[in-house]
Amino acid sequence: MKILAIALFGFWGVGAAAQEERAIDNFAGVGVRAMGMGGAFVGVADDFTAMYWNPAGLAQMQRREIQVSLLRNSRTNDSIFNGTPGRSELANTRFGSLGFVYPYPVYRGSLVLAAGFNRIKDFDWSLNLQGDDEGLDADHNFQHEGELGSWGVSAALDVSPAVSLGATLGWVSGEDEAVNEFDWADSQDRFHEQRFFSRDTFTDEYQWTPYAVLGAMLRTPRDEPRYRLGATFATGGAHKIRYKFNGPVSYDEVNPCAPGEVLGDDYGLIECDDGTVAEFPDAAVSNTYELALPFEFGVGASAEALPGLTLAGSLHLAEWSQSEYKGADEYGFRADTSFETQYRDVLRYHFGVEYQVPVVALDLRAGYFADPVPFVGPRDPGSDDPPIRLEEDRRFITLGAGILIDEALQIDIAWVQGAFKQVEEYSSQYEDKDNVLSEDYAINRLVVGVGYNF
Repeated sequence: MKILAIALFGFWGVGAAAQEERAIDNFAGVGVRAMGMGGAFVGVADDFTAMYWNPAGLAQMQRREIQVSLLRNSRTNDSIFNGTPGRSELANTRFGSLGFVYPYPVYRGSLVLAAGFNRIKDFDWSLNLQGDDEGLDADHNFQHEGELGSWGVSAALDVSPAVSLGATLGWVSGEDEAVNEFDWADSQDRFHEQRFFSRDTFTDEYQWTPYAVLGAMLRTPRDEPRYRLGATFATGGAHKIRYKFNGPVSYDEVNPCAPGEVLGDDYGLIECDDGTVAEFPDAAVSNTYELALPFEFGVGASAEALPGLTLAGSLHLAEWSQSEYKGADEYGFRADTSFETQYRDVLRYHFGVEYQVPVVALDLRAGYFADPVPFVGPRDPGSDDPPIRLEEDRRFITLGAGILIDEALQIDIAWVQGAFKQVEEYSSQYEDKDNVLSEDYAINRLVVGVGYNF
């Protein structure tokens, strides 16, 4: 009876799902000012979040700074499976960043130190599937919530009047909590049962992993630069991931609603026509595997086109198809992705603008960035299913503003809106089932930050 589940995830041996690795891509956006400018910050990088974007940019900072930000994240997914629409919504508020910058007094040039936390990846995702499943009304829900965050320390110094170098050393960790719910209802009274229900949960714990970011920046003139050019190199790291699974398994139990029949699928609950409810125990499985991610490269530039008007752009390259597993998963719940065939290398690009309003200490910002989806499937690498068809790849527009109060207190806000559409087709053993799933995502983020300079 699990046509929809099988169609979506390829196989469900003991409740496990063939799915993309959440740590690959899923860029969350870092920094309020940076995201107001569409993330075009490699060639700007003149606040605390330079730790992430380009640590060499810290050398521009001349005052101590404390900065904190919060993020409100909202996602909507309108899906259609074989002509039946479904809708899922997910919203949460999370901590975005916390950091401290300290310019160390030197005789010549600049030496700046920084430390703090940045939320760097977003695992949030949800999907609702509805439709007919072998004569039953199906209403299935899938959801991920989680993030990766980085704690680190940075240093930047001028090696010449026009060139600065910087580095960030730190640790990355996080968690992804996934819940999958399958609900079938017999509205036509065709079976002895009126409802079948199954629920399983995954918790992926990303244990502390070291990482490094190296950066360089060329700027002219040195103070209040008009032109800046930046470049970065970031290690991907080898993530050690421990997962925990809880969910029903196939027990070959006697059907409580029809004595003599044996259940062929795994369910957590069955409600019979006479109102009797039978519940089945869950299985608990845990294991560990490692995921090695590739290096990432970034280049960016900015220019003061007019007094108070800054234009910026950047490119980020990641060869996700070069990811690899360094540990086997004996249960087959994870570490079963074929990166060479299911992933593509992506180039993320950003454009942004910032305008400093004359007289008042107000900055207005806008931007645009493209963040192509790297997972192109098929979801089951051993099937004959076609790759995922991206009808509209991920694109985002951003707006932002900031105001400086008493030359010390900086308040910033940024709004990010994006969308993408994709279509997946799956093999079916049933001739009357097309098994086509289309998804239309809408993403909204609101980021608010406060900084204090002294």
